[in-house]
Amino acid sequence: MAASVTVPVEEYLRTTYHPDMEYVDGELVERHVGEHKHGCLQAEIVLELGARRRVRRFRIMTEVRLRVWGTKHRYRIPDACVMALPYHSEPVLTTPPHLVIEIVSPDDEAADLLAKVSDYLRFGVPHVWLVNPYKYTVQEAGRDGLRDCPSRVVETELVGQVDFNDLFARVDEATE
Repeated sequence: MAASVTVPVEEYLRTTYHPDMEYVDGELVERHVGEHKHGCLQAEIVLELGARRRVRRFRIMTEVRLRVWGTKHRYRIPDACVMALPYHSEPVLTTPPHLVIEIVSPDDEAADLLAKVSDYLRFGVPHVWLVNPYKYTVQEAGRDGLRDCPSRVVETELVGQVDFNDLFARVDEATE
């Protein structure tokens, strides 16, 4: 389980952490970030979706704080999220994104990931993708629950179809 420290929400919101931390019920919660495959996949997702953002009228963002549940007590930071245009720009998003993408890290625990997914869904995020670049898996969560995507191809009406087979192949390309 990730280490945590108790702080007031006001302190959390005025403090910059490196890397940024989530805030859950009064505690700072570390995020597992920074590994090669995780970072490469995050970049590939941004490139893939960024190429279609103007035509499809959305914005893709990485590591932006979301105030989930409509309270002051839970702030999550997805690896990437998609906001349909237009939307109200604010330092901490209080409007649910159209899509949240969480990239699984080797140290992530299933219970912690499921808690994040639950927070996103309760907040009103209609689409959540859990992507694992180490096991080459994709899961999709929505109003109808969590399901595996064995084809590794997922889609929403706003972003269109994303083939993670291609993205995983790009992550695994030789580095020499």
